Amino acid sequence: MANFSKRQGRAGRQKPGHGGAPRHGGDADGRPPQRPLGKNPVKKPGPAGQSPRQGPAGKDPRPARRPPAPGRQIEPGLERVFGKHPVEAVLLKRPKAIRRLVIAGRESYYEEIIKDARERYVAVETLTWEDFLALGQFDESEKHQGILALTTPLVIFGDHDLERLSEASCVLALDQVSNPQNLAAILRSASFFHADAVILMKHRAAEMTAEVQRLAVGGAEFVDIYRITNLANTIDELKSMDFRVFGLDERGERTLAQTDFSKKTVLVIGAEGEGLRQKTRDRCDELVRIPGGRKAVESLNASVATTIGLYEIFRLRD
Repeated sequence: MANFSKRQGRAGRQKPGHGGAPRHGGDADGRPPQRPLGKNPVKKPGPAGQSPRQGPAGKDPRPARRPPAPGRQIEPGLERVFGKHPVEAVLLKRPKAIRRLVIAGRESYYEEIIKDARERYVAVETLTWEDFLALGQFDESEKHQGILALTTPLVIFGDHDLERLSEASCVLALDQVSNPQNLAAILRSASFFHADAVILMKHRAAEMTAEVQRLAVGGAEFVDIYRITNLANTIDELKSMDFRVFGLDERGERTLAQTDFSKKTVLVIGAEGEGLRQKTRDRCDELVRIPGGRKAVESLNASVATTIGLYEIFRLRD
């Protein structure tokens, strides 16, 4: 009994000046104290739950961002072509497609392009760097070199246009090549060797973008580009036009140098790492290979292999 009473006594004692108030303020019943009026009054919500920062109908009262000034927007339906060589290639191949040609920086840096533009009656605009960058809407990876052409879209042919190739002599067909840099390098090589066309697949393949055109360094302008749905059916159609189809594959019995390429040749290139699909290999008249390779390095990059293949085809024809 004594011990119990002693504990009870301690619990009942209070320190001077503390009274019976709760530790964190409030009244004796534990309710929080009322905030004095006039100091930091609570903001009342606007009509219909509108926050204090919003104006009528929930609109933000801060001034709206100004729309781009006229001349700093790309018209709908136009494509960007940027970089010195791609722009020069457009000027040479399809000057009538150019709707605007703009530069920033010193005109002397673009002297040849300005000369070519004037010869083709294409006006050249000089913009400040701020206006140029606003117009081009470039991201950090796009190397524009301070020159931009706004053009009507590059013509891409399709399945129903294959008959145009009846008089062609060299066609490249890409079996699901999906790397944009490889596609750009292949277009550059095809243009250099005067191939007639490059056939791409619509699905599981790289897209033709402004960046691919820039990386192709003008090569996309000088070779016809086709996007098709089914490569096996396309090969069959090309065969009906008397093309002979060669698949570039490490399993080929003969090397490129040992092969007698006909006057009408289709060279089929496989995807990075996977090579030609079985269905594609079955459609080829013959598989040919590039000599070389070793364990763990059995094949070459798709664009490098394409360049070697094209070199052999045109070396034997000259």
